[in-house]
Amino acid sequence: KFDLYPFQEDCLKEFHKNRYNIILKSRQLGISTLSAGYSLWMILFHADKNVLVIATGKDTAKNLVTKVRVMYDGLPQWLKTNTEEINKLSIRFTNGSQIKAIASNESAGRSEALSLLILDEAAFIEKVDEIWTAAQQTLATGGDCIALSTPNGVGNWFHQQWVGAEDGTNEFNTIQLHWSMHPEREQPWRDEQDKILGPSKASQECDTDFLTSGESVVDPQILTWYKETMV
Repeated sequence: KFDLYPFQEDCLKEFHKNRYNIILKSRQLGISTLSAGYSLWMILFHADKNVLVIATGKDTAKNLVTKVRVMYDGLPQWLKTNTEEINKLSIRFTNGSQIKAIASNESAGRSEALSLLILDEAAFIEKVDEIWTAAQQTLATGGDCIALSTPNGVGNWFHQQWVGAEDGTNEFNTIQLHWSMHPEREQPWRDEQDKILGPSKASQECDTDFLTSGESVVDPQILTWYKETMV
């Protein structure tokens, strides 16, 4: 059973309302699991749906399909359907729907028509701009996209799409999920992340701030000082 927090319920509503969703998120908010559940709903209760998961590597992509399989295995028998194929990288049902996971490469988006493309940790996927270009034809028949990631600096495809979405110059709907949206996390949890990961890495993983992430990172402590003393 996957009990949803309010921010997760809101995400599902956004998935329904918008074809393209870009999610700038903190770590460990269950959004990959939520995307897996949404994928299972799509392929189990709708015929001829095609979901493709692209991630930084095969293991990461496989993890999302594994979550789908675990959810499916936990369903009561009356909700299940027959499977044609089920393995670590794909699940195909007899209703013609399937989910498949692959690692990133520039031709990864070239496939049969997609119902849903999931770009997991999109800011870290190599050649994701080329993947996105290749995917346009496969999404042209009305397919959806969920691009989710923690930030990884500025200027990359994920950052550009986020800025474009905020400016209204592309089709993405923005969903920003700061660590504080989790109802069971308060400042002591965030402080502990600084100790575990170090301030820079913790800022990248938790604070949904492009400027304090990536290789050309601005020290988050300097930014905090500046905001408190100069603004």
